Amino acid sequence: MNFGTTKHKELPANLTSYDLLKTLALIIMIVDHVGMYLLPENEWLRVIGRMCVPMWFFLVGYAKSRDVSPSLWLGGGILLVANMVTGFALLPLNILFSILAVRLIMDPFFTRMFVNRSAAFMGLCVMATFNLPLFPIIEYGMTGLALALVGYMARHKEELGFSKLQVALWINLVAVFFWSSQVLAGFMFPPTQVFVMLGGGTAVIWALYLFFEPKTFSIKIPAISFLGRHTLEIYVLHLITFKVLAVHLGIGYEEWLNVYLGYTGF
Repeated sequence: MNFGTTKHKELPANLTSYDLLKTLALIIMIVDHVGMYLLPENEWLRVIGRMCVPMWFFLVGYAKSRDVSPSLWLGGGILLVANMVTGFALLPLNILFSILAVRLIMDPFFTRMFVNRSAAFMGLCVMATFNLPLFPIIEYGMTGLALALVGYMARHKEELGFSKLQVALWINLVAVFFWSSQVLAGFMFPPTQVFVMLGGGTAVIWALYLFFEPKTFSIKIPAISFLGRHTLEIYVLHLITFKVLAVHLGIGYEEWLNVYLGYTGF
């Protein structure tokens, strides 16, 4: 089980580019959660951690499959129960529900967007209009869909036939969605950290579009392959562990079984 869509039995024994990217995103995500749950005074951990967000949604948009497997629903549900028990926010719904939502709507949405310029403009308006209202309900609002658009564009470069100017326009607009999501999520850091977070996020988005491609290498690194192919399990287990530790340390804990609303972080 993982954040991607390829079943383990279909994966090669050798290291793949998916393994590398997912492992990198996983490590950065854990750094982010150390900053959120255990060391909230160290803001740089969260600044660095923001870089994983475009990676996850890029992979959702890039994947061929639109898997909405029971394991994703189960993982999302387990984390909801964990939040309730440990006193963390139930809303917005965690990132697993965001991924499920993007997988369900992205094909019909993007297909209609790229019919012509008017449709593309309307699609952009829809994402911009619903981003803020959805933010308190599901993590990243419409920003996850916008970031998945970069993966979709990278997968369908030849079919879409965008010019370099059009690609630059779309990716920079997606970067704006990413910036806005960080502001809406309350990441109000000092100027230097804001610059690193937003500039780094934009660089990650561009690098993913320009350089990522499916590739199987001639080497085996079992540790990286394992991490990259078990991201869902690791995501759920490490979050539960961190939440329990946060309760034990008295960081961010409200009240047992207290159902309240607020940003939970990725």
